[in-house]
Amino acid sequence: MPKYLYKMLFPLLMLSALFAPAAHAEAKVVVMAFELNDMTNLANAPEELQRIALLSKQFESSLKRLGVNVVPAGAQVATEIEKHSPSYLYDNVGTAVELNRETGADYLVIGVALKPTYLFVYPRLIIVDVKTKSVVMSKAAQLESSWSDENTTIRTADKLAQVVKDRLQALQAGANK
Repeated sequence: MPKYLYKMLFPLLMLSALFAPAAHAEAKVVVMAFELNDMTNLANAPEELQRIALLSKQFESSLKRLGVNVVPAGAQVATEIEKHSPSYLYDNVGTAVELNRETGADYLVIGVALKPTYLFVYPRLIIVDVKTKSVVMSKAAQLESSWSDENTTIRTADKLAQVVKDRLQALQAGANK
């Protein structure tokens, strides 16, 4: 290719590089910890609370490791959850969006760990599009293991994180068309 073509194309390439990040900016995502919704007679056993805390911590860590742009939840989220049930924000996405408005997030990931029996826990999560206040993904897993089996909890968190990452990528790809 002749040199003059390089001289003409170089400025155009530099300009396109300046505008490309804005078009493909990573979505900001608020990840709210899994809240335990324990329906058993031995509700909120300390061991179960520890397992759900590990699930939440590993899930968020995995998302960050996968490159998801995680931003902190709104200041009033914890207070609102304490006032209501563990599934309150999961069931009331409009309220969840309003509580996280100042974060600038594009999406919310809201989790609830449903424990209907002593035998297993169902970590359930939804992804909410903040602009439309609509659920764009719903996913559940079945966590069957002893409280002391951290590896199963970690693997479950990692698998859920990958599913969320994949869905967020698909949403971003659709938004950038």
